[in-house]
Amino acid sequence: MKKPITTSEYFQLICDHLRARGQMPDEILDYSLAAYNPVPIRIYQFDIRNNLDYGSSEGIYLDLAIEYYENDKRESKALGTFKTLRDSPEAMRTMAQLLADFIVEERAYVNAHLDDFTWTGVDVYAVKEDGTRTGWGYSCRNREIALKHKDELLEKYDRVIVRDNATRKEKCYQNSSKSDVA
Repeated sequence: MKKPITTSEYFQLICDHLRARGQMPDEILDYSLAAYNPVPIRIYQFDIRNNLDYGSSEGIYLDLAIEYYENDKRESKALGTFKTLRDSPEAMRTMAQLLADFIVEERAYVNAHLDDFTWTGVDVYAVKEDGTRTGWGYSCRNREIALKHKDELLEKYDRVIVRDNATRKEKCYQNSSKSDVA
């Protein structure tokens, strides 16, 4: 991706995936509506928060948001809302199933597209001889911390990548017995 996906785009994307899988209960939904004030999602480490409840005057609402930490402060941003005019126990169970399906689908999507949700900080990871990543790496707040972890990894591995997530630029480092590669 060239830029971060917004909360509204993400809500619609997951709705489209659920609809394609036959998991969207369109037969009871009055509407599904993405958040009015979309914001970019710059980090993959977020949780889905929800409020599933009866409306004050009619039906059932399912409000969804993401919650994450930014600059050591908890943030919450709306994703969207599902609403049904029905208020039976069966409708509540259907809306609860929609919530579960949404969470399962969105988590699978993020895990399959981590790079699309990584726009902050600096990543550091070791690389095998064939160029694939090892299981070792760090996500750091800044370059200074990342470079310390780079040195740690170079004690065990021949090659380490330091990646600025905002610019998508990477630099490859080799252990001290080899020269620095740009």
